[in-house]
Amino acid sequence: MIHLLCLLLGIAAFAALALSMKRHQRDLAGRALTQHESRLARIGGWTLVALVLLIDAGAFGLGYGMIAWAGQLTVGAWINVAWLCWKTSPSRKSR
Repeated sequence: MIHLLCLLLGIAAFAALALSMKRHQRDLAGRALTQHESRLARIGGWTLVALVLLIDAGAFGLGYGMIAWAGQLTVGAWINVAWLCWKTSPSRKSR
């Protein structure tokens, strides 16, 4: 259950980090965010990354927790990349 929680938090972390980038804001939010909103998304994303590390280290110990953390964040990042590719694909925009 910890793995699923951390995976979901990792997905949310990378979604927030993507939202903080100007190139993804129109795709994710439908508009350009203000500088303040972008900064909040970036802080929130990095906070979630740290939270996942704390949860994993607390649940599995520092050694195994860092391995689980790296794996969960990798999967979370790939899910976000796939989602952004799907959302911005030319065939999807022509509909």
